[in-house]
Amino acid sequence: MRTDESILQARYIMLAEGGQEVVRVDRTEQGKITILEGEQLQQKGQRDYVIKTSMLDEHTVYISPINYNRENGKIQQPYISTFRVAKPVFDKNKQVSAVLVTNYYAEQLFKSLTFESPQGTAIYLMNNQGEFLYHPNPELRFGFEFNKSRTWEQESVGAQNMAADKTLPLNNYPQQYTLQKRIYFGNDIAMLPLELAVSVDTQTLLAKVSERRQSFITTLAVFFGVFLVMTRLYQRFINRKLLINSLKEQNNTVIENSLDAIFSISESGKVVQFNNTAKQVFGDILESDNVNFISLFTLNKEDEQCIRETIKNGSKMPFEAMHTDSSGNKYYYSITLSSIYDVFNERYQVAAILRDISSLKNIQAELEGVNTTLELKVSQRTRELERAIDEALAASQAKSDFVANISHEIRTPMNGVLGMLEMLKEDGLSEQQHHYLKLANSSANSLMNLINDILDFSKIEAGKLDIDNHSFDVVTVCSDMINSLALQGQRKGLEVFLHTHNIVDRMVVGDSHRLKQILINLVNNAFKFTHKGEVSLTIGSKYITDTKLQMSFAVKDTGIGIAAENIDKLFEVFTQEDSSTTRHFGGTGLGLSICKKLAQLMGGNISLTSEKGVGSTFTATVELHVAPQKKLNTGIELATSIDVAALIARDNVYNNVCDLLLQTCKVDKSNIVRLDYFSEHDEFEADLLIIDDDHPQVNALISFCKQYGKKYVLILRDMVMNKQSKKVFPDHLHILNKPLTQDEFSYKLASLFGASSEFVITPPNSLIEEPVDADLSAYHVLLVDDNMINIEVAKAILKHTKVKITCASDGLEALEALKSNKQQPFNVILMDCQMSNLNGYDTTSEIRNAKAGIEYIHVPIIAMTASAMEGDRERCLTAGMNDYITKPIKPQTLKDKLITWLS
Repeated sequence: MRTDESILQARYIMLAEGGQEVVRVDRTEQGKITILEGEQLQQKGQRDYVIKTSMLDEHTVYISPINYNRENGKIQQPYISTFRVAKPVFDKNKQVSAVLVTNYYAEQLFKSLTFESPQGTAIYLMNNQGEFLYHPNPELRFGFEFNKSRTWEQESVGAQNMAADKTLPLNNYPQQYTLQKRIYFGNDIAMLPLELAVSVDTQTLLAKVSERRQSFITTLAVFFGVFLVMTRLYQRFINRKLLINSLKEQNNTVIENSLDAIFSISESGKVVQFNNTAKQVFGDILESDNVNFISLFTLNKEDEQCIRETIKNGSKMPFEAMHTDSSGNKYYYSITLSSIYDVFNERYQVAAILRDISSLKNIQAELEGVNTTLELKVSQRTRELERAIDEALAASQAKSDFVANISHEIRTPMNGVLGMLEMLKEDGLSEQQHHYLKLANSSANSLMNLINDILDFSKIEAGKLDIDNHSFDVVTVCSDMINSLALQGQRKGLEVFLHTHNIVDRMVVGDSHRLKQILINLVNNAFKFTHKGEVSLTIGSKYITDTKLQMSFAVKDTGIGIAAENIDKLFEVFTQEDSSTTRHFGGTGLGLSICKKLAQLMGGNISLTSEKGVGSTFTATVELHVAPQKKLNTGIELATSIDVAALIARDNVYNNVCDLLLQTCKVDKSNIVRLDYFSEHDEFEADLLIIDDDHPQVNALISFCKQYGKKYVLILRDMVMNKQSKKVFPDHLHILNKPLTQDEFSYKLASLFGASSEFVITPPNSLIEEPVDADLSAYHVLLVDDNMINIEVAKAILKHTKVKITCASDGLEALEALKSNKQQPFNVILMDCQMSNLNGYDTTSEIRNAKAGIEYIHVPIIAMTASAMEGDRERCLTAGMNDYITKPIKPQTLKDKLITWLS
C-alpha cells in the first residue's frame, strides 16, 4: 500500500469465524495507512465478494462489481467508489480457509477514461445491468446505489449507434453518434463484464473520428492490459507465498523421514532442533535442554577444538566421530557440517547431517586384516621368487661355468691334435697316409665346429653375444668365403656360383665374422645335402634409408629338399628334418638355429623355400650401414670392344660367364658366341676364347689356338682339378679357378684388354702367392704353458721363423726366466691363462708391477688360451695382456700376431 496509492484497503477474512476480518489495513482521506484492530474489524461473511471468492479455485482471482464502499453495512461518507480484488486462501487440506481482499479506488479508473478526452466527446461506463458507474453528469453516477438508476438505453435515445452502420450518411444524420463495447475478462478472473460507451457530437465526430478513434481504443486496451498485468503479478505474489509454505512443509517432511540423523545447531554448539532419526539414535539425551552437540561423541581435544571452530566459522567440513550408547555399544558416524542462512543471507545456524558408517568401518577393518594377510603372502611369494631367481641364476652360472670348463678342457687337447696334424703335412707321406691325415684333420675340425656352435648357442641363450661392427667389403668377404669352401662341393662334382652384381654398395659397416658364420653354415649345409647339380650364393641389397642397407644372401641348391611339413621345425634347437638325416649326414641341429638368431641380432632373419627332391633356397637377410669410405664397384668397361667365343658344355656355367661379361665387363651381348662343337676347319674371329676345362674338345682347341696364335685363351678350372690334373698348359694360356668371382674376372680381363677408366681393384687372393715365413732369428720369445703338447705345437709352428724360444711350465718359472735372462732379454711373451701355482692373469699383473724387472713392464704379452667364452678376451686385456689367441691355434694367426708385436 505504501508503493501503490490506488489501494484503499487490504483485508484478511477468515471464513471459519463467520467472515470475520482478521487483518485490515485502511488508507485514510489524508493518505495515511492505518491498521484496524478489535472492534474496528467487521463481519463480511455475507458480502457477495466473500461468498463468491470462497467458491473459486486457487488459480482464479475474483474482482467485484464497482460500487460505493460500505462500512458496517452502510455506504461510507464521503462517497468512495471502489472495486475489490479477492483471492481464496487454502489450508493444508486444500480447503478454502480465508479470503484475501484488496479494495482499489475506482476513481483512478474513471480518471484514466476521461483523461485528455477530446472536446465534444462524452464517456460512459456501466455495469453489466447498464447502470451508470461513470457519467459526464456526476449526479447520474451510481444512481443504482440510491434506487435512482438510469440506464444507457434511456441515455442513448435519439442517438445512432455506430456499430449498427459503419458508414456515415452524407445527410440526415443524427445529432450524436454512440459507440458501445461490452468488456469481458479472462477465465482466471471472476468479474462481471462492463459496458463502455462513448458519445460524440456529430460534427466533432466527423472532424476527429479518424484521428481519435484508434488512440482511444489503444488507450483503453493499454489500461486494461496494465490492469490485467497488475492482477496477474498480484496473483503470482500470492501463489509464491503459498508455494514457499508448501516447500517448507515438504522439506520438513523430508527431514523428518530421512534415514540420516539431522540437527540444527546454534553457533555456540547447542542443539536447537533434530529429526526423528536423531531422536531414535540418541534417545532421551536430546530431551534435556541445552544439549551440546559435541558432547554426543567421543573426541580427542584436537578434533573437538577443530569442530568448535568449524561451527563458529561456518565453513563446510566432513568428519568422522564415534558415539557410545547407554549399553556400551559403539557406533561410527560420518558427519557433515554446513551453514544455514536466512532470507537476508545471514548465517544464523549450522546443519549437521549424521550418517551411520559402523558397517563400513567393520568392512574396512576386515579389509585391513585381509590386506595385512595379503601383504604377508605377497612378501612370502616374493621371497620364494627371489630364491627361484637366485637358483635359476646359479643354475645358469653353473651351466656357463660347465660350458666354459668343457670348452677349455676340449680345446687344450684339440690344440695338440690339430697342431700335430698340421706338422705332419710337412713330412713326406705316402698317398694313403695323406688320405688318413686328411680324414683325421676333417674329423678334428668337425669337432671344433661343434664346440664353437655350443659356445655360440650358450652366448646367445644368455644374451651375451655381442655384434662387433666394423667396415668391410662385402664382395671381398663373400668371394673369399666361397673360394675357401668351393673345394668341398667341387669334389662332389658340383658347380659352385657366386652372384654379386645386384649389390648397390659394397663397403658396409657390420660384423663380417658373424656374417661369414651364417653363410659358411648355409653353404656347408648345401654341399652336405646336394649330390649333383649346383650350389649358388646370390647377394642383393637395397637402401632402407640413405645410410642403411638391407642385404639378402640366398643360398640355392639342387639337393634332396625338405618336406613342407618339416620346414618350421628346421630352425629349432637340436632338430633336423628326421632321424634319418642325422644317421646319413650327421650334425647336431644347432647350426641353423644359431644362424637364425645371429641374423635376428643383425636386424634380419632367415627364411626357407624348399621342395622335396628338387632343392632348397635359404635366404638370410641382415641390416648393414653404408660405410663412410667408398670403394669402386667391380663393374668395369673395357678399353676396346671385344668379341668373345665360349666353348662351354654346361648351360649353368655358360650363363654364369655371360652374366660376368655383360654385368661386370659391359661386353655387348651380340659380341658373345657360344661354340657347340669345335672343328679345326671352322673359322671364327674372337679376341677372347673361354674354355671349360672339362669340355671333351679342350685339348684340340688349345692346340689349334697355339698353332694359329690365338693369344687370349681363358681356361676355367675347378680347384680340385688343379690339385689332381697332370696337364701342363702353355704359358700364354690364362687359367681362372671356379667359382668365378666379379673381382677375379674383372682383374683378369682388365689385365688383358685394359680398362677405359682407372681400375682400382687389387688382385684377388687366389692370385697372390702363399706368404713366406719371416726370419725372426733376432728375437727371443718366452713361451709359458703347463701342457707340454701345446708347447711342442707352438714350437713346431714357429720352427720356420727361426725365432729363439724359451719355455716355462707356470707363472713362477716365467718370472724366474725373465729375471735370469738379462743377457738375452725377451721380446714377446706367449702366455697360457689356466696354469697351476701361478696362473697367466696373476703372472701378467706381477710383470706389469715390475716383479720381473722394470725392463719388462711394457713387454708385449699375448694370451694363448683355451678359454673362449664371453668376457675371456676382456679379462685378459684387463689383466694387462696386449693380445689374445684362442686354442686350437691356427699357425698363420700365431705367426701374424708375433710379427705384429715384434714390429
